[in-house]
Amino acid sequence: MCGRTALLGVSVPGCEACDQLDRTLRLAAPKLRLKAKSAVKLGQLRIESQDSPVLAKIVQGQLVPERLQTSSREYGRPPHALCPTEYIQLVASSQLTLPKLIIFKEGEALDYTGEFSKQSVIDTMLRESSRDTVQTLRTVKQAERFLHLDSWSTQHADEEKPPRVVGFFPSNRSQAYGVFRDSARKLQGLISFGECFDAAMQKKFLGAPTRKAVIQLVKADKRERKLTYSGPLAQPLLSRWVATHSVALVQDLSTESSIEALMAIGVPVFLLLIPDAYEEDLGDLIPSFRAVASRVRERLLFGYGFKDTEPWPMFAQQLGIPSSATGAFWMIVGNNMDVTGRDWSTAWLRPPSLGFQIYAMEARGKESASDVTEEKIQKFVDGFLSHVEQLGSPPWMGQWKPVEDTDEDPGDGNSFGSPIDGARSVADVAVAPDGDKLLRRRVAELQMNFNSGVALLKKSLDDLMDTPQLLPGKVPTLLSMVNTMENKLKKDLLMLKRQLMDVKYEEEKQEL
Repeated sequence: MCGRTALLGVSVPGCEACDQLDRTLRLAAPKLRLKAKSAVKLGQLRIESQDSPVLAKIVQGQLVPERLQTSSREYGRPPHALCPTEYIQLVASSQLTLPKLIIFKEGEALDYTGEFSKQSVIDTMLRESSRDTVQTLRTVKQAERFLHLDSWSTQHADEEKPPRVVGFFPSNRSQAYGVFRDSARKLQGLISFGECFDAAMQKKFLGAPTRKAVIQLVKADKRERKLTYSGPLAQPLLSRWVATHSVALVQDLSTESSIEALMAIGVPVFLLLIPDAYEEDLGDLIPSFRAVASRVRERLLFGYGFKDTEPWPMFAQQLGIPSSATGAFWMIVGNNMDVTGRDWSTAWLRPPSLGFQIYAMEARGKESASDVTEEKIQKFVDGFLSHVEQLGSPPWMGQWKPVEDTDEDPGDGNSFGSPIDGARSVADVAVAPDGDKLLRRRVAELQMNFNSGVALLKKSLDDLMDTPQLLPGKVPTLLSMVNTMENKLKKDLLMLKRQLMDVKYEEEKQEL
């Protein structure tokens, strides 16, 4: 799949919708073969046993999540020994969305966004096969159009203008260019990349032809029109920087789509849920949140919403916040991912669904907007990040070495030689974290989830201190909150038990 565009259908036996998708792909194949001139391949993966760890890593849990791997221990046998019926039951219990279509382009996965119909499959794959992963910008007019700097973009200021990444290079023979291309492949489902080698164009956009790589993120945000990457030249670090800086520093989460987009980036989100009464003071609150957000941006995103205004009343129920709760809520949430964020060495894919996993929360019921200070926000954020640091660095952080970007003669617009050997960043041998480290991480996550539930219950009880006459009517809500805490605690303890079983299983396997 590395040299061409491919569409992979993933299904399980005994699924009528999966069989229908298989028939659709078979009908679309001849026409695609004719129109795309064999540039597009179609394939089908039917999950009958746990035998695809490589694919599971590529899609980072989208098909075979970690909990599915550990769940097999309950059967008393390793994954490869499960019968098809047992494995399919595990797939169903893991809330996977099947059938699923995944596009592979230049060896990396990206989301299929079309419909499950013959014509939509054909149109989507023809479009993907003809689209460059990185667009080469050869003229000023082309670059201005790509960066939304042309006259059309000016005349249509209300139109959505997605952010763009552009790299300026002396040539395509440097290691820095290899890192840039790697990141473009990993993030092709999130953001568009462009490249420029022309010295005259570099002089227009940078002031002078460049002798080193210059990677910029260009956005329609008036506060952050252009950002330049200054971190280590390593693919995971560059990818994380691009993804976390592609959204506003503090995002207004007033629509369901904006909530989904921010939660899908891949790092935890500081979610500020405020009552409508704070609206007049929002202008005074935001600078404090922006100051803190700018210091932790690659580890934590920031967003706010009015908890009494749509769509938040519906999501507040998922977060366990009673409709009668007063005051603001500070919480750090994730979309069913590890507390340290996603693995940035793999391709970016949207989460299968929007879900809220609370890592930390504070209910600030008797606090007015004027009481919110930068110091209080920083203290809350530091408390969460200290928990994360106790878990240690995520495994992908130790797998990549940054490359050196040496001076080169500025390009003349024709520097398109073949990349030299080693131009692409290479991975060191990954050392899997030991069992103790994994267990410490699981215990810390359990502690954070439990503390969040206690904080919410304490907030409700504090409200009743002022209005004890409302206690009879609050009993069902309090019971529901306690039941939710109990279920979460049972789930976390079950995951801890599975982790212990995994460690024991690995130890026994090593002994053999």
